[in-house]
Amino acid sequence: MRAGEAVGHRRPRHLNSSDDFSSGTRDDRQALEHAYCSLRLYRTLDQPAWVARALNGVGWFAARVGEYDTARGHCLAALTLHRHHHDTVGEAATLDSLGHIDHHSGHHRQAIHHYRQALTGRRLLGDTAEVAGTLDRLGHPHAALGQTEEARAVWGEALELYRNQGRHDDAQRVQEQLSALDHGQEPDSRT
Repeated sequence: MRAGEAVGHRRPRHLNSSDDFSSGTRDDRQALEHAYCSLRLYRTLDQPAWVARALNGVGWFAARVGEYDTARGHCLAALTLHRHHHDTVGEAATLDSLGHIDHHSGHHRQAIHHYRQALTGRRLLGDTAEVAGTLDRLGHPHAALGQTEEARAVWGEALELYRNQGRHDDAQRVQEQLSALDHGQEPDSRT
């Protein structure tokens, strides 16, 4: 068990999956406020690992409501702490968050870079559930850049992992993304 998990501050699964959430919802704004509260609390406890995870949480939800500069700043601070404290799980999650931020703010090449770094870390950790999600998200900036073969390759791998993990809804969504590519359409990139 890593620091923070004992008190339930493990990054929720939905933050790394491609569930169909629309950005900027009331729930995202409320979650952002809760993430700020967690960050303030963990800073008073002098727990750097928890602070790093809370920084990433603030960054994630700030991105969900379209506050990309705030999101990026918090995630970069989280990344520094994760690396300083050798938290490879937190580092991979934060790199994934940075990929999401970069993709949704139009920095697709940087998104690919961050997602690839997250993917490397998650593969080293053997976390195939998170590998599948990162592969899924990695396809979107490739598609946005017109790199259809690269998008097809990572989505194909994500599809296989999702199927092997019994994640049928995720598999169906990725299959639809691949079909959109095959028909020259823009895949849905809400993830």
